[in-house]
Amino acid sequence: MPADRPGRAPRAPSARVLLRCLLFAASLCTGLAGARAQPAGGPQGLWPDLSAASNSVRQPDPGEGDPLGLGRFRFNDLMTTRFGPADADIWLRQSNFLACKPPLGRPFTYALCLYSGPAVGTPVPGKGANAVNPPLPCTLSADGKSADCTCYALTTDEYPPYIPYFVDINAILNLDLYLRTAYACGHDGENCSPRQLRSYSRWNDAPVCRAANMGRVIPGTDLISVFSTVKSSDYATGASPNSTSCPTGKYAACMTAPCHYAGKRDSAGNPLVQCQCPVHDGPFEISQAGVSCDANKLTPRAPRAKPDRAPPVYVWSAAHNPALNHPSIDPPASGCLPDAPDGKGCPLYSSQTDYPLTKGSPLCRRVCEAYRTGVSQSRPRSGGRGVQIAYTCDAALCTTIGIGQTSAPARDPLRKASLLQNACGGLSELGGLREILALEQIDRVSCGASQACGCDEPGRDIDAATQAEITELNRGQQAIGIKPQCQLNGTLCGATKK
Repeated sequence: MPADRPGRAPRAPSARVLLRCLLFAASLCTGLAGARAQPAGGPQGLWPDLSAASNSVRQPDPGEGDPLGLGRFRFNDLMTTRFGPADADIWLRQSNFLACKPPLGRPFTYALCLYSGPAVGTPVPGKGANAVNPPLPCTLSADGKSADCTCYALTTDEYPPYIPYFVDINAILNLDLYLRTAYACGHDGENCSPRQLRSYSRWNDAPVCRAANMGRVIPGTDLISVFSTVKSSDYATGASPNSTSCPTGKYAACMTAPCHYAGKRDSAGNPLVQCQCPVHDGPFEISQAGVSCDANKLTPRAPRAKPDRAPPVYVWSAAHNPALNHPSIDPPASGCLPDAPDGKGCPLYSSQTDYPLTKGSPLCRRVCEAYRTGVSQSRPRSGGRGVQIAYTCDAALCTTIGIGQTSAPARDPLRKASLLQNACGGLSELGGLREILALEQIDRVSCGASQACGCDEPGRDIDAATQAEITELNRGQQAIGIKPQCQLNGTLCGATKK
């Protein structure tokens, strides 16, 4: 009934709604009080004050619209925790890291600055050896308030939308987006925990996930910096935790920082990007063990281009957890994520497991249709037909990022990158990807939807060209010490016999 109709009083809000509003208001007031308590002169970091922040990036073009209703960008200068502001990259618990799945049906790229710092590849090898990872320098600005960091650009052609990325809720640099995300997910992110999700459509309930997938966190930038574990095996040192604690100093806080393409590539031909990261001064942790807290000590001194120009100063990209003896960043707090690396991925398919959804279920029928008909036309084989990309990707993706492996992961980033590009390149073209991801989420299995649904038979389901490709991918994995699924569970063996 319309509110202005006579004879009936407007309905009062429910107690639950009022309580939720009061709690959010209290949280907001606490944050605003913290923001007002910051030193005069505006937030430490990329922009000197809020007025400069609002003009530091362009507003969306008129044709783009504003589907999320964020309006003009405003820099987040709130004390999002009592230990520091948004541009300090503070995290207190694993639930602070909101799990986001990349968008489906189109290519998507996000930046990873986790290992940036000195102007040499790390971990630094022994004398006479070359670093296997590219140099990712973070160069401090003249005023010491920001750093220009070279970072990985991770594409869904190499790391498909199966793999989530993460955003620290405490470090969202867009003020309006931070407030919306804190309201939807709770101050610590618990309400958007991936262990509560049962379908792909619920993955990106966090407003920051939707904004990142639409390129709206900081309008006008090519991409933003987030957290991912896909490169962790390339930086393994054998230490646990694989991190270095530093008592104090300047560090680049790159979470949700704006990034742009600058034409750089690593030796494997993968793109690198430049990210403009706020710089914070305080204690911090580096995501590599046994390294100097001073990034300049790892960088050989280069001759000055001009005698009157000071040499560049480098800082680590880092974050901070104030708890003593805290673990490394390793979300989620519990449970498993399908196709996620670094020990948090759900297991591979096993014939001994009773899965909730199996052959004959309506979802399985749609999943099998996606596997059989999902052909990558960007990779044609004999006769002009492409490979069935979902099968080739399942054959190499999860094992290459470490799932199911019992020995130390291979540190061969170039060959692993080539494997993933060959296995999963063009996956974004696949129709039915949403159904595959939904089934993996429900069955808690990694790279195993076709096996769980019973549509992984050579000849009947997997054509000859795809079997040949799987055979080559399995050989490529074995050549660098990776056990493919064929060895581990007898599936996806290609043209070779089980």
